[in-house]
Amino acid sequence: MADLFVFKVRMNIADLFHHAHHQEVFTAALQKAETLEHFVLKLIGFCGLSYLDNVHWLGVREKNQPDVWLENALGQIDVALYVGEPSLSELQKYRKHANKVVCLVADADAWYKDLAPHLIAMQDIRIFSLSADFVSQLAGALSRSLHWDVVIDNGVISVSDKADYYQSEIIKLH
Repeated sequence: MADLFVFKVRMNIADLFHHAHHQEVFTAALQKAETLEHFVLKLIGFCGLSYLDNVHWLGVREKNQPDVWLENALGQIDVALYVGEPSLSELQKYRKHANKVVCLVADADAWYKDLAPHLIAMQDIRIFSLSADFVSQLAGALSRSLHWDVVIDNGVISVSDKADYYQSEIIKLH
């Protein structure tokens, strides 16, 4: 896996929740400081927002820049998706740059439990959790292929890479 840092991504996405079916094809690079798990969560976040036209993928890490985002016609960020477990102060910074902030995490119950009391007044933040095993299995399969068939339906995401099938519940924490 150490030699493979650039991926030609082809995803067939059936988002049954939003009544959308489409294909996304693009080139994506694993950043030097980025883990495979972060990269996989970023791909999943892209799938979740790609039913809309103005979705963007972060190519090069910039401070406070979301991993995936939706822009409006004026070039402003409507929805900013961040992967990982940001601190409360980071969340407050993120809110200044977008109308809505979405965090995508893997099995972050302890992190969320500590943060939850502070989020009561922050109605513009959504936090979704996926199974860490699901993310880890997808990360392990990246060296074979990044041609995914993705189905999002009824709080579940399923990914098939022509060799295996992976599934996780999508839990809305906030």
